Order: sequence, then structure tokens, then C-alpha cells
Amino acid sequence: MRHLSTLCAAALLAGCTTMADTLHGSLTPPAGLGYAVFSMTVYAADQASAGISWRGLDNERYGNVSANFGTDTVFGAAGMTPVDGKLQLLPLPPGRYQLQDGYGRWNDREEWWQMNSRYARFVLNKPFEVRAGETVYLGEVRFNLDNLPDIDFLDSRQRDYGHMQRVWKVNSLDGVTTRPFSGKAGRSN
Repeated sequence: MRHLSTLCAAALLAGCTTMADTLHGSLTPPAGLGYAVFSMTVYAADQASAGISWRGLDNERYGNVSANFGTDTVFGAAGMTPVDGKLQLLPLPPGRYQLQDGYGRWNDREEWWQMNSRYARFVLNKPFEVRAGETVYLGEVRFNLDNLPDIDFLDSRQRDYGHMQRVWKVNSLDGVTTRPFSGKAGRSN
């Protein structure tokens, strides 16, 4: 019984690892890897979440990242107004990659008593490159989830760098390369 209690306590503590604990004050990637960093934020009327799938263009890597805009926050530097969203960090081997597509789910109030769930899919096709030992900032992916949903790609480095320093406890951002996406992505369904 004591062994089971110890295992449960260890599992709970392992679940509490933060990005600050993982990075140890540095955005220097592990040997043979690079980091891609971008934020996912939202403009929505009520309760929203989103996801983005990515894939390697010259390797077999792929994955998904998500944000729950009811619980995730990008805080920015001290004194900045926080936004609903999540700052993402992808540790990747060197190569070419692409943010492939995205989706958004949100609730829309038709009448004061009636809430409808809505869904939109977006084709992103935003290529990026990761180099060994490099951290690349790709900007903000803002989901505009309303009657005409779309996505804006923005350079929000002041807020996102502030979050990296304040929340992730990164000591220096001097080595971060900035190659933010730009433009828009419309709904594909």
C-alpha cells in the first residue's frame, strides 16, 4: 500500500511539470534539435478551443497542438493585458515543416437562452524551417471565431517574448530568430 501511495504521489508531481521546469531558464534546444515557438490566441464570443496540425516536409514527423481558450492564457510582460491563448513550443529535428491545417470550436449564442456549438476548419499551409541549436519564433496564430471565421497571422513578439521571460522564466531571448508568418487563412468548410 505504501508503494502504491508513493507511485501516485510521483505521478501527480510529474503532471505538475511546467514549461519553466522543462527549460531551466534557457531556450537553447537539446543537442540535435531546434525549437519552433508560436502562440495560438482567439477572438470569440464564448467558450472556444482550437488545434493545429503540423508535419515535416522532408521527414516523417507530424503532430498536433491545441489550446483551450477558457483555461489557457498568454500573459505577456508585467503590466500587459493577458489574452486567451497558449504559447506553443515544438522541439523538432532540423528540417522543413509546415503548419498544415487548423480547426476551431466555439459556442455561439443565437438567443439569450440558446447556445449553438460551431466548428470551422482552416487550411494553413504555412512552411517554416528549424535548424539544430536554433529557436525560431513564428508569431501569433489568431483564430477569429465569429460569423465569418478566419485566422490572422501576426507578429506579437513583444507579448510572446514577455510571456517567455515572465512565465517560462527564460533568462535571455538574444538567441531567438524571428521569422513570423503573415497573412490570413479562410475557412475551408
